[in-house]
Amino acid sequence: MEQNYPTQVQMMQQQLAALAKAYLNKVYGWMSLSMLVTAATAIYAMHSDKLLTWSAGNSIWLLLGTLGIILIMAFCRNMLTAGALTVLFMAFSALEGLALGPILSLYTTQSLGLTFACTAGMFGAMALYGAMTKRNLSGMGRTLMMLLFGLIIAGIANMFFGNSMADLVISGIGVVVFALFTAYDTQRLLAEGAYLTDADERNKGAILGAVQLYLDFLNLFLYLLRFLGAARD
Repeated sequence: MEQNYPTQVQMMQQQLAALAKAYLNKVYGWMSLSMLVTAATAIYAMHSDKLLTWSAGNSIWLLLGTLGIILIMAFCRNMLTAGALTVLFMAFSALEGLALGPILSLYTTQSLGLTFACTAGMFGAMALYGAMTKRNLSGMGRTLMMLLFGLIIAGIANMFFGNSMADLVISGIGVVVFALFTAYDTQRLLAEGAYLTDADERNKGAILGAVQLYLDFLNLFLYLLRFLGAARD
């Protein structure tokens, strides 16, 4: 009597899918922890006049500090342990919270909550698309990076001109770019998780992957805030 057993190829595909899912879950775990650290730090800064004033006056240094940590994590991955990457990631999350404090203090609590909910919904939908679609999104990487550099240049230029219409256009493009980055990064991390078998490398990769998704979420939130944020009286 003929029996139906999974073929060797099917079993391998199932194992790879399980590895990828476990890896992505770990990435989201680190991302959630970092967002909690950022939120707690930002809320604390918003309720401390001294810290809020210090953060506003040192925004450039906070920006350079977070950028420096990201570069160290990215380029020194092989030299750093997973524990060292964890410490750097938590320091980065706290610095981001300090940098966000003065920005968030300009908006009402209701509009911040609405923006966060919209960001979470859009991020979740794009992440689900990236995880479920059969379409290969790897070709989007170069285009998205070019658009990102264009956004940065346009944003810096508009700081001098102060054109409100241009700011809205830049923000709209930013929403689209980071929504697409979410889908792209999710698919890329799933592929990475399927073939990254060394435990230490998986731990390191999960932390670095969390940084990428964290930045996708944060930038999506900040761009949406320009549309949905209501200023305090």
